[in-house]
Amino acid sequence: MTAKTYDAAGSSGRPRDPVLEQAILAATVDIVARCGLSGATVEAVARQAGTGKAAVYRRWPSKTALVIAAMRALHADVTIPDTGSLREDLFACALHYTSGDEQATILLANVLSEATRNTSLREAAFEAIGKPPADALRLVITRSVARGEIAPSVPVDLLTGIIPAVAFRQVALHGRRIDTDTVADLVDHVLLPALRPCACVDATPEPAS
Repeated sequence: MTAKTYDAAGSSGRPRDPVLEQAILAATVDIVARCGLSGATVEAVARQAGTGKAAVYRRWPSKTALVIAAMRALHADVTIPDTGSLREDLFACALHYTSGDEQATILLANVLSEATRNTSLREAAFEAIGKPPADALRLVITRSVARGEIAPSVPVDLLTGIIPAVAFRQVALHGRRIDTDTVADLVDHVLLPALRPCACVDATPEPAS
């Protein structure tokens, strides 16, 4: 079935064609990667996908929704590990930020750049891309608090935001993902020491004799 005959079929109530939807998302990724978010248009996406703008708008009500859908299609689903080890759970969650091929990274970099000027894009990107992996990290930490492994006084929201902030900064400024060595350093030298500070950190030094 061609894109044009699909459009007519869609208006008569037939199921949407997943092949066409994938073509639209792929065209979105390609055009944003080449032209930037501001240079990408729904018309250009539709033309490259071999369909009309109406077919795009029937699926996504705006360019923002289309771009967010394209981003989600390129990112792995978020999983919440439960290995029994806080360190391993944190590491597994943080590995999410290392995933994504070159196209996914370019698209994310474009979205992060534009999001500083576009409130609706920023909120949509956070809900779809930023929030799920951050929530996974938060759950791992709060679960460890509930188990009595770390103090309930730890600033969970602050610590949850450290890895995402580093990861998105790397993409926005350098156009690349953080690697597994960086993830290990963040977990071992930033998060774990903050979650389980050494007793000596809080100890009051003995007065000099």
